[in-house]
Amino acid sequence: MIASPPIAQPARTIKLWLWPNLLSLDAPAVAVLWQALFMRCFRVRFDALAAILLPLTVWLIYSADRLFDARAHSRALPRHEFHGRHWRAIIIAWIAAFAAAGWMAVWRLPGDLFERGLGLLIATAVYFALVHLAPRLRWPKECAVAILFAAGVSLAAWRAVRSPADILTIAVFCCLCWINCAAIEQWERPLLSCDRLTAWPVRAAAIAVGLTALLLLHDRRPILGGAETLSAFAFAALDGLKNRLSADALRVLADVALLTPALFLPLAFRS
Repeated sequence: MIASPPIAQPARTIKLWLWPNLLSLDAPAVAVLWQALFMRCFRVRFDALAAILLPLTVWLIYSADRLFDARAHSRALPRHEFHGRHWRAIIIAWIAAFAAAGWMAVWRLPGDLFERGLGLLIATAVYFALVHLAPRLRWPKECAVAILFAAGVSLAAWRAVRSPADILTIAVFCCLCWINCAAIEQWERPLLSCDRLTAWPVRAAAIAVGLTALLLLHDRRPILGGAETLSAFAFAALDGLKNRLSADALRVLADVALLTPALFLPLAFRS
């Protein structure tokens, strides 16, 4: 059982637009939108169970990660402070969500999808062990998060992958997830405290990924490529505004930049 952080932090006024991040609802929203876009563009039959199970699983992972972080850090970011303050209620919700997700996965999920999901679950458990049991170990954890997230989001569409363009769409999305994680890690730290692993050119990386999607996917996968291009250029724009925005605003907008499927899904359903 996770214990309450030893140092209580004074309560602060929470901005309305910060609540989805504090409640770990931003990542599930991103996940389910991209899952829907991948499934539609790859002509995979809509699966209501997968659409429910994916955001639920993402919420379980992100909220657990933040609970562990809240326990480990006394000077926390807003999301860590929130989880440290409300850890009892979050754990109750987490147990209920875990029971529901476990029941759906074991008894309702198709066998092939369950097996792939189980492999991702094991990989996620390894990630948690490395991050929280060996915190001093230096390794590209943002890259690991991106791979796991992209693999989970595209899991239901894997069986419909047929061409190099299909593989490239998943790879580009993985790069976008990596930019999201690594950029947040960099933006949330003062420049002087960034080590060599986090001090990297966000804008250049985002533009490179955006141009890759624009040039290589416009013909075979125009809708997915369009959503990925827009997200990449949104990251480039955010990096240009990083000195004018607060760390909280950057954190929220970094996830908003990945909500582009909301604009492209209507096009996918018309095609």
